Amino acid sequence: MAIRNNSLDWKKGDGKYPFDHSLNPVLDFIGFELERVSATSIEGRFVVSERSAQAYGVLHGGISAFLAESLGSLGAFIASGFQKVAGVEVSTSHLQPAPLGMEIEVKATPIHIGHRLQVWEVKLIAAESSRNYLPKQDSSKTSEPGLIALSKLTASRLSSNISAKSRDAKKIPSKL
Repeated sequence: MAIRNNSLDWKKGDGKYPFDHSLNPVLDFIGFELERVSATSIEGRFVVSERSAQAYGVLHGGISAFLAESLGSLGAFIASGFQKVAGVEVSTSHLQPAPLGMEIEVKATPIHIGHRLQVWEVKLIAAESSRNYLPKQDSSKTSEPGLIALSKLTASRLSSNISAKSRDAKKIPSKL
C-alpha cells in the first residue's frame, strides 16, 4: 500500500486491506474481495451465493445498492484526502439478473469530485468466465457486455466538527 500526496494506491497482493482492517463485515460475509483501491478506482469481485441472493436464486438488488454505497464512499473518502464522507443519494438500475454461481466484477469510478460533493459511478459486470450464465438476449443493446447493474452515488464531505453539531442537535426540545 502506498500513500502519496494524501492519496492511496493499493492492489490485491499488497497485503491486508487498506487501513489494516476489513472494509466491512457485510462485504466479508458475501465473499467480496478488494482488488484495487485508489482515488480514481475501487475494484473488487465476488461470486453470487446464497448469502447475496434473494429467494429466486439471483443477486439481491439491495446487495447491488450496498456495494455502490460502500465502494463509492471508500473512493470519495480517499479522493477527499481522507476526510469523512457520507452518501446522500444512491440509485441503482438492475439491467439483467445475476444467478447463483456467477462471478461479478465491481468497479467504482468518480464522475465528479468537488470540494463538498462527489458523484461516483459503480458498475457490476459479469466476469468474462461467467458470461455463459447470462440469458441470450438478441434485443439487448447494452454498450458494455455483461453489465448487470449500474449505480450512481452522491457523497458529501462532512464537516470536521460533526460531533459538536450532533451534540447541539440533542439540545432541541422534543416537544415544540
